[in-house]
Amino acid sequence: MQKALITGGSSGIGLELAKIMAAKGHDLVLVARNLDQLETAKKDITSKHKVNIVIEKADLSLPGSAQKLYQKLKDQDIEILVNNAGVGLKGDFFSEDLDPNRQMAYLNMNSLMELTHYFGNDFIKKGRCKILNVGSIAAYFPGPKQPVYYATKAFVRSFTRALAYNLKDTGVTVTALHPGVTKTNFFNSAKAGSVTGGASAKSVAELGYKAMMSGKVEVTHGIRNKFLTNVLVRIIPYRLQTMIVDKVSEA
Repeated sequence: MQKALITGGSSGIGLELAKIMAAKGHDLVLVARNLDQLETAKKDITSKHKVNIVIEKADLSLPGSAQKLYQKLKDQDIEILVNNAGVGLKGDFFSEDLDPNRQMAYLNMNSLMELTHYFGNDFIKKGRCKILNVGSIAAYFPGPKQPVYYATKAFVRSFTRALAYNLKDTGVTVTALHPGVTKTNFFNSAKAGSVTGGASAKSVAELGYKAMMSGKVEVTHGIRNKFLTNVLVRIIPYRLQTMIVDKVSEA
């Protein structure tokens, strides 16, 4: 089974992906900022599945961190890259400090791009391998209360689509997973309030894994989210979309 590197692999969708992949027999490299959570995840997974797990503490919101991580892991024979690490931030763009948005943009876009470049070149040489980029249905809409976050997810979607075309004759596939509201700690971290309802991280991870392994370019989780991103986004003018997203985000 192919060995997988999962960023943001200690919690939420990343952790659920790790559990699913371990159950399938994949060895894992889990990367996150919280070493305690990484160690807990490793202990939990290896107690249930006979796989090898390497853990690496890294803050991918810092410039140069992706390259350092690649240098550490390039000899691990990784054949699946899951770019799951990401954060959100709710607030007024102009009145709040720029640094948190700058760090979020670096994590959500630059580190994803850099890891894809470094490992992707190795993958092309092997003539196989898979990349999964965890995006969001936010990629389809403007988000007045989280303008930078929504824009970073639009980048992930466009970037993935372009790379899928570029990689079509290489044996390497790249997939974008677009969850909607999901029951993780994401909303608390983003200062966006608590989650009421929403999908389980496990169900989102299951869809993402299946889509990645089958080589789909992108997949959206949930019937409601598919309707929003495939129908409403086409018929509602973007100004009205912006007003609706702004209203929904007030909670």
